[in-house]
Amino acid sequence: TIVVNDAAPSSITYNPSSFTLTKGTAMTSVTPTSSGGTVTTWSVSPPLPSGISIDSSTGQISGTPTAVVSSAAYTVTATNAGGSDTATVTIVVNDVAPSSVFYSGSPFTLTKDSAMTSATPSSFGGTVISWSISPTLPNGLAIDASTGVISGTPTAVTSSATYTVTATNSGGSDSTTITVQVNDVIPSSVSYSGSPFTLTKDAAMAPAAPTASGGTVITWAVSPSLPAGLSLSTSTGVISGTPTAITSSATYTVTATNSGGSATATITVVVNDVIPSSITYSPSSFTLTKDSAMTAATPSSNGGTVETWSVSPSLPAGLTFSTSTGEISGTPTAVTSSASYTVTATNTGGSATTTVTVVVNDIIPSSVAYLSLIHISEPTRPRLISYAVFCLK
Repeated sequence: TIVVNDAAPSSITYNPSSFTLTKGTAMTSVTPTSSGGTVTTWSVSPPLPSGISIDSSTGQISGTPTAVVSSAAYTVTATNAGGSDTATVTIVVNDVAPSSVFYSGSPFTLTKDSAMTSATPSSFGGTVISWSISPTLPNGLAIDASTGVISGTPTAVTSSATYTVTATNSGGSDSTTITVQVNDVIPSSVSYSGSPFTLTKDAAMAPAAPTASGGTVITWAVSPSLPAGLSLSTSTGVISGTPTAITSSATYTVTATNSGGSATATITVVVNDVIPSSITYSPSSFTLTKDSAMTAATPSSNGGTVETWSVSPSLPAGLTFSTSTGEISGTPTAVTSSASYTVTATNTGGSATTTVTVVVNDIIPSSVAYLSLIHISEPTRPRLISYAVFCLK
């Protein structure tokens, strides 16, 4: 009995011999080459990844992988009647690379010390294995490396910044950008303990500093503008200065602002004049005569400008008192004994007083004459002459 076998296969080769495939994507078919006799059967061990197969008659490897598989070596055996030979191929099946990664909440405007609402990303493509972010998120915030969820409670104020989030799996990676800004807590309960402020023209006010709750105030502003000579520090909110003009009582709105928002407080400011002082009449004692016009007397004063004048009690009949100038004038029409009168000078700052003395004398007697009255008696009697004396004004 004679059997003639074929020459055993040899030099089995796949080109390439290493396959990096993508789940769901058909691979490029690869057919081996060999030397020696004709191969009658091809086999592989262990089984190829799901979706990939080997043609037992040609040794061709082809197909569409349906599962992610880490890199592994597979032994292909070529056999004929004369024997067999092997070749090794390496196959890895990666997932589809992530794509269209995004966070629906971006930009994220957060508040210091307040927990943010957790932000979960969305993506297409394969399942993301790991997430990363660059640069590092603000203090207190973190990204979950396995889910991409961003959460936490920011502990510091940060200006708006852009962060790159990268989603990665075995097939590759994709990235998106998010914007995060951490604002301070909004100011609250802003107040000035000195309000209302009653000030005096040309006298420096005691600086008034505000108090506020919430976050640190970055800027201060006031509306409308403060009275001339006063100012508000935009960095501290302190109100100070020396008012240079009289102003009636008015309300001003002070606004405290930081990155989180703003709060307001109202203050009232009035600037009064300097109180009148050193009120004098020269002379301060008036000796007048009934029915004779007096020389008008105007007062002098120091301090602020007098707005109104008044006198108490009322001046003697015929005399007048100017409420705008304080002038005393007129013609007395009745005799009055010496009396003191209080003159009051008033402005927005207050008032001051002085006293004047006024006496109204009667007219000096004049033109004294005697008028005779003659009484003629009967003829038989002596004549009796009588005289009457009159004092004429």
